[in-house]
Amino acid sequence: MDHSSNLVWREPPAFPFLQLPADVLLLISDYLDLPATLHLSLSCRGTYALLHSARKQKLRPEVRKLLLLSLEKDPFGRGTYYCHPCNALHPFEEHWGPRSERHDIEEGEFHCGNRNRFSPIGNAFELTYTHARLAMNRHLYGPDHGIPLDNLCLEHSEARDVAAIHCSTAARIWNNELLLLRTYAFTVDVAHAAEFRRCTGARDFRICEHTSFFPSSSVSRQHVPELHRRQPGRAGGDGLVPCTDAPGSCGLCLMDYDITIAPAAVGSAWSVTIHAYHDLGGCRSPDDWKWARFTESSRPHLFFPNRPNRRSSSYYPGAIKKRWLGDLTGPSYPGVLQDLRPYSTERATSAPSLSARLVRELVPPRMLKYKEEVAV
Repeated sequence: MDHSSNLVWREPPAFPFLQLPADVLLLISDYLDLPATLHLSLSCRGTYALLHSARKQKLRPEVRKLLLLSLEKDPFGRGTYYCHPCNALHPFEEHWGPRSERHDIEEGEFHCGNRNRFSPIGNAFELTYTHARLAMNRHLYGPDHGIPLDNLCLEHSEARDVAAIHCSTAARIWNNELLLLRTYAFTVDVAHAAEFRRCTGARDFRICEHTSFFPSSSVSRQHVPELHRRQPGRAGGDGLVPCTDAPGSCGLCLMDYDITIAPAAVGSAWSVTIHAYHDLGGCRSPDDWKWARFTESSRPHLFFPNRPNRRSSSYYPGAIKKRWLGDLTGPSYPGVLQDLRPYSTERATSAPSLSARLVRELVPPRMLKYKEEVAV
């Protein structure tokens, strides 16, 4: 039996926000600053036409920044991210991530932010602020607003004269801060131990911008002492000294590490494994000291004469490793094996829901009562 004739077309219910009188909408805008008013004007065509006076104002850079930051996390901002150097929204692709090989900064995805990167001597990870921000945007605002954490988890090898260092990365989010675990594994032939220690300067390797393998290569006077240590006595020669999970940390950036040196399973060599734990902060601003210290060599002018560092903070040695291992209280969101989706549903609401929430928060109860009387 055909029931199509019994179907009745009904108009979809109008959003409560759109049913408010124009004077109530103008009253709401009076309580908002200019960025919020402009954002409100984008809710629908009616508010866009009603709040035309706000749209005609010339935006100062700081006002433009606030507006774009609010649009970045709004459904309108899907597929875009805020670029601090340009003070603009740029599109992104979900496959973006750091590259293990170096590339010309004039190529690739919006090279305006590519200078702000983590790429210490010998350690070409190439993680830019754009990548870190997009990973956090996905966590904070939803899957359409950023890239998966898996995109940050690369493996690559770096040849340093007598040793080939295998580098791997894992990422997770703890208490809305991005954490990285960089693992470095390599072997040093017993006969080449002395030559390995001579790989200083440009031939050295850094696990952060301030900590190198050997003391003569770090302007920050930080190195991995276990690699410099020799067997006691003349019989010890140039061989490495075995150790297990020997701890260390950087005094400037938020990096902890542990190192294990043991005889290799095959051949006459030493097997070395270093785990470096990094806290990059919330990645909301490239000038945040946690991120800026992480990438300090690319922008050394930020820290003259004095800027925040780990020594002047409450992050004691070993705190970052404990965060990664989950020994400190706080929500942790691993993103190494699975996609990251613990975003706030309230922050990812649609534009009409956003407008309805503005009504509840900004319209006095007496105005809502007035609106009901007018509707009657």
